[in-house]
Amino acid sequence: MSKNKVGDSVSTLDNKKLNRRNFIKRSAAIGVGTAAFGTASTGPTQAQGTQAQAIAWDYEADVVVLGAGATGLPAAIRARDLGASVIVVEQNFDIGGTMIHSNGNVSLGAGDAIQLRDLAGKNDPEGLITIAPVEPPEAMRDDPDLLFRDQTDWTVVNTGARAAYRYNNREVLRAWADNVAPVRQFLLDNYVKFTRISGTHNEGGLSRARRATAMFKLGPVTDVRAGTVTQEDAGRDADGKVLGHASRLSPVVMDDQRARGGRGVLGRGAAIARPLELSAKEKGVQFMLNRHMDEIIRESQLSGRVLGIRASYTPRRDPKTGEQFVSYGEFTGGEWAKGLIKDERLTVTIRARKAVIVGTGGHNGNPQFRAMFHPGGLEPSLTAKAWAWLGGPGRAADASGIIAGMNVGAGLDGMEQGYHNQSSRRIITVLGAMDAANLELPGAAHFPYRRAGGVNVGAAGFQHLIAVNQVGKRFFNEMRVTQQLGSSQYPQTGAIKKWNEYVQGDWRNCRPDAIKAVYDDNFAIDAALAINEGSQPPHFLPGPIWAIFDQAAVDRAKWNVNPPYTGDNGLFFKADTIEELAAAIRAGNEHQKVALTYLKETVARWNSFVAKGADPDFERGPDAPMHAIATPPYYAARIIIEWHDSCGGLRINGKAQVLDMKGQVIPGLYAGGEASGAHLMHGLGKACTHGYIAASNAVNERA
Repeated sequence: MSKNKVGDSVSTLDNKKLNRRNFIKRSAAIGVGTAAFGTASTGPTQAQGTQAQAIAWDYEADVVVLGAGATGLPAAIRARDLGASVIVVEQNFDIGGTMIHSNGNVSLGAGDAIQLRDLAGKNDPEGLITIAPVEPPEAMRDDPDLLFRDQTDWTVVNTGARAAYRYNNREVLRAWADNVAPVRQFLLDNYVKFTRISGTHNEGGLSRARRATAMFKLGPVTDVRAGTVTQEDAGRDADGKVLGHASRLSPVVMDDQRARGGRGVLGRGAAIARPLELSAKEKGVQFMLNRHMDEIIRESQLSGRVLGIRASYTPRRDPKTGEQFVSYGEFTGGEWAKGLIKDERLTVTIRARKAVIVGTGGHNGNPQFRAMFHPGGLEPSLTAKAWAWLGGPGRAADASGIIAGMNVGAGLDGMEQGYHNQSSRRIITVLGAMDAANLELPGAAHFPYRRAGGVNVGAAGFQHLIAVNQVGKRFFNEMRVTQQLGSSQYPQTGAIKKWNEYVQGDWRNCRPDAIKAVYDDNFAIDAALAINEGSQPPHFLPGPIWAIFDQAAVDRAKWNVNPPYTGDNGLFFKADTIEELAAAIRAGNEHQKVALTYLKETVARWNSFVAKGADPDFERGPDAPMHAIATPPYYAARIIIEWHDSCGGLRINGKAQVLDMKGQVIPGLYAGGEASGAHLMHGLGKACTHGYIAASNAVNERA
C-alpha cells in the first residue's frame, strides 16, 4: 500500500469500508474504559522494536498532532507557519476537543496584546467592543518575570490550605511565562477576538488581571474571520435570551458577555475553536477525525526515536437512527471542508517524520487511572468535562495519550496536583444531565447522544431538595454540597491578601493563623464518594447520588423540568409516590446497582425536620429555608460528580519534549495541556501555550 504524504493534496485513500462484525469487535476492544487501564495498549506491541522502513505506513507528515483541541490546534497552526506538514488525529467526529465546550476564557498575561490594549484604553480594531476597560490600569501592568514568580510562589494557598503554585515545574513555567504574550498575538493573528481583560482564570496568578474571553458579536451573518455570529448559531439573542437551541457551530449555547464587551458580545469555546479550525484549514493542516490514537510507535519500546502512531476508526452514531455524526466542516462544506481525510479502514499507521505532539487531554475520564488519586475515582458514574460532546466512557479524557507515552518509556509529573486544584473534583448545580453544560441543547450535532440539557438549579436551588446516595440516605448538608474552595488568583478569593497588598514569596501569606481565619474546606466530594450501605466488595463503590424533590419545589423555584432540559436518558425520573420513584431509579439508571432501600424513610425523616425547623443530621436551617417533600409528583435527578480538571501527566521540559524515567528526552515526542503534568492551571491559556511551544521546537527535529 502506498504512503500518502501530506502536501500532495491527498484527501482520501482506498476509502475501504468496515463490515459491521469487525467494527463491533474492534469497538469492544478499544472502548473498555472501566474494565481496563485505558484504551491504549498496555504492553509491548508488534510494532515496537521494528524499524521505520519495515512498517507499512499509510500516511506520513512532518508533524503528527494527537487531539484537535486547545493544545492540538495551536500546535498544528504553529507547525504549518514554520513550514512543516501536519496531520491532526482526533477521536471525536468534530474539531475542538474540550476547548469548544469551554467558556472560552484564556488567561495569559506577561504584558500581552490585550492587556496592553486595555491598559491604553483602546478598543479592538474591528470595533466589536463597545465598553471601556473594566480593570484598573495598575492591575494590567505585567511582564514575564512577574508572571513566572506568580506561578511558582510557594506561599499562595486557597481556602483549603492547598498550594496552587508550589509544585509547578519551574522549567516548564519559565518557558510558559516567556511565551504567553506571543501566544496571545498568535491567537489574534488566527482570527480569535477577545473581550476586555476581566479578572484571572483559576491558578493564573494572583498579582495581575490576565483573563480575556474569546468572543463573537451578534451580526447578520456568521463570519469567524470578522468575529460575527448569527443568533441562530449562537443560541442567544442580543438581550441575552436563550433561544432554546444550540448549533453545529457552537454545541453549547454561547454566554452573554456584555459585562466584558458590550451588548451583543457573546463568549464560548466556539469563539476560539472555530477561528483556529478555519485558519488551520486555510494553511493546509489536514485532519483525520473519528480516529482514536491507540499506540505511539518508537524504534524500540524504550529507546530510539518516536516514529509515528497507530490509530483505529471510531465513528459516533445517533443511538436511535444509527446515522453517523459528522463534523461542522463536513456538514457546512466549502472552505470548512478543506483538509478532511476520509478513511474508514479499521486501523491506520501514520509516520511522523519529525515529531508526534500529544494533546489528547487528561485522565479524568478513566476510572482506573483516576483511582490512583482517590479510591472513589473507580465510581463509573463520575463524569469528566465535555463528557457528552466527547462521547463518554472510553473516549472522553481516557488517558490514552498519557498511557501511550508511558508505554514507550515516558515519565510522569505533577500527579499530586489534583489534590491542590479546586476544579479537579466538584459537584455541580446542573441536574439530570451527563455533564455540566446545561445549555447543550438540540441543534448540537451530538444532542441525540446527550438527550437532555439538564436543569441548572444553582447553588441556592439546593434548598428545595435533598441529596441522597445510592441507598437513598442523605450524606451532607445540601446547601454546602456544591461549594468550591476559594481560589488563588487575581483579584483573590483565597486565603491571603488581595492582589495589590500581596507580596510574592512572603511566608506570612501562608502562616497558620492567616489560613485558620479563612479555612473553609467542607469535603462534600469525599462524603459523596464515601462507602455506604450499598457499597459492595471488592471495590466498595459509592454509586450515583440523586436530588429528590417534589412538584411544590418545581413550582416554587420555577424550574423547567420539560424537554429538552430533561429527557429519556436514565438520569431523570418522575413518579406519583416515593416508592415508585425509588423503583424507577433502580430500573432505569445503569449505574444504580442497588435498591434505594432507605429513600421513603429518608423523606419522612426530612419532613419531620422541616416541621420542627431544625436538621440535627446535617445542621441545615440557618443557611437556607427548609421545605417539605410532600406534593406529588415526585422527582429524582442525578447530581453530577464531575472530575473536571485533570492534573498530572507526561513529564515534559521547557521545550515541551517528553522525558523518560531518567529525565532524558524521548526523541520526537512532545506533549502539552492536560496530557502533560506539573503545571497546575485551569483553562485554555496553559494548553494553547504548551501547543505553541511544542510545535516551535518539534519542527526543528531531524526528519
